Amino acid sequence: MKNGIVIYSKTGNTRAVAERLAQAMYCQIFEIRAVSDDPNILIPELVTKPDVSTFDHLVFASPVHGFSVSKIMEAYLKQLKDLEGKTVDLFITHHFPFAWMGGNRALKQMKAIVEAKKGIVGKVTSVNWTSKKREQVIEELVKTYSI
Repeated sequence: MKNGIVIYSKTGNTRAVAERLAQAMYCQIFEIRAVSDDPNILIPELVTKPDVSTFDHLVFASPVHGFSVSKIMEAYLKQLKDLEGKTVDLFITHHFPFAWMGGNRALKQMKAIVEAKKGIVGKVTSVNWTSKKREQVIEELVKTYSI
């Protein structure tokens, strides 16, 4: 099974979690990049769009912006042609005191797009960067991927 992690990270928090996952999964991280990181741009122009066609299992990761999945991750997921037969796990990072303030919504948005592309959504995880349990959540997430 070929694994890959595709992320968008504005501040580095999402990347930090993805790096730990990549070590556990022995796989590479592919980063989405846009012309601008401005979260107010509704339809960002992507300059780096990782090709995921050769992967069997993917992890998509993004921060939460404005109580939703980041526009850059959303644009990337929507431009994908097909995820049929691929298992896709999702995680988001956020600074809200509660996941219901944006984290859960962002995960639901990502899940809906992946399922519309015929991907099979597996694990979904919300990492609250301000929580005292942040490290525990990350460790549990990483442990599920340890080979």
